[in-house]
Amino acid sequence: MTATFTATEELVVPSTEALVELVGAYVERQHWWDRGPDGTPEPADRGSITVRCAHVVVPGRPGVVSVEADVGDRVVHALLGLRAPGEEAAFLPEVERTPLGILDGPEGLAVAYDALADAELATALLASVAGEVAEPERVRRSWLTDETVSLTFDDRLSVTVFQVLPGPEEPHRGVEMFLALEEVGFNHLSAPLALWRRGGYDLGVVMEYESGAVGGWAVALTSLRDLYASGGAPERAGADFGQDARRLGEMTARMHLGLDQAYGRLAGDVSRWVVEVEDAVRVVDPDLLASPEVQDVLEQLRTTSLRCVAIRTHGDFHLGRVVRTDIGWFVLDFSPGGTPMFSAATMESGGRTFRSPLADVADMLWSFGHVADVAAGERDPSGRLGLSELAHAWEVRNRRAFLAGYLATPGIGGLVPPSRDVVRRMVAAFELERSASKLALRLP
Repeated sequence: MTATFTATEELVVPSTEALVELVGAYVERQHWWDRGPDGTPEPADRGSITVRCAHVVVPGRPGVVSVEADVGDRVVHALLGLRAPGEEAAFLPEVERTPLGILDGPEGLAVAYDALADAELATALLASVAGEVAEPERVRRSWLTDETVSLTFDDRLSVTVFQVLPGPEEPHRGVEMFLALEEVGFNHLSAPLALWRRGGYDLGVVMEYESGAVGGWAVALTSLRDLYASGGAPERAGADFGQDARRLGEMTARMHLGLDQAYGRLAGDVSRWVVEVEDAVRVVDPDLLASPEVQDVLEQLRTTSLRCVAIRTHGDFHLGRVVRTDIGWFVLDFSPGGTPMFSAATMESGGRTFRSPLADVADMLWSFGHVADVAAGERDPSGRLGLSELAHAWEVRNRRAFLAGYLATPGIGGLVPPSRDVVRRMVAAFELERSASKLALRLP
């Protein structure tokens, strides 16, 4: 990390009522905010919003103000873009263009927007945080994960802004793990250039952008589209994913070895994890536990005497969290995601969560099945073409390739049980919780 940026100029406003209203409108626009049964955002209770501070990041008009506020049980970081009335915003494609409201501050009346929806304001933010100049015409939202937004500039830099913050003096989990892996030499990460921090909070990070990177979901989707169009064996499809899956497995194993080196390990307890899997799945779909196949997998694990370990893991590891570059697979980020960590396999030590590395493996393998289903639905919404066999063949081939790459990586034997059958059963058990809604148990 080459620099740490801290904004110190605090915004003075006649009252916090305007900021409360703007923060409320801001959170209602975010995809991580609570939604009703019809998918529309729940109104943010303005009475539950308390503004902690508001700092000027980019002065003037257009300008950017960074606001930290308690919204219910969340600590929210909202970036407000301010423009003079009548001034045209440089909106990015496919963003909400309605203003959040108005703010009457020291520099006069301003119309407030989401600063990360405006290319000109985003480049001004980059200049303030990292001292880098970029062209507004070459700004794009490169990816979104729950509680984070990332923008790419000139295909050479990315800025990730954290919208929901951990407690004060508590490092952001994504930043902490990113820097820890970089420290131990795990090189499947983009190089960090600057950390944006204020008052003990990690607000964002600036990194090099891997030019030519393609998201893991997009790579898999291309493979499936090609297979569904051509038919036949998945290994004969023009965009076969097999080698990619194997290399992704190798990268995942190296990530786990790096996390083990950075944070150490705890002794695992397979029988305890089985009980926790059952408890978690019972709440979601108790009928799934009645399956003879499921019962056999869990009973075999319950009686195993093989050792296992728990390490810090990614926690929400799937195809949307990785990118393929010209030199291999990269981990995109470690920010908390929309799917919580498995309630099973988790252990606490020093305020950090440890779990079996095979839970990350289960995350990724589940996502293979998910993308296969999504691609089939995309091509054949009615289900008349009978793509399920092709989807199953693609999934089985690539699950096996991923697991083969993972288990063949030197050193990984120290983190997983020595029996391949036990490994398969553990992966299947950890996947149960996530796949309960699909009424399926997927064995690699």
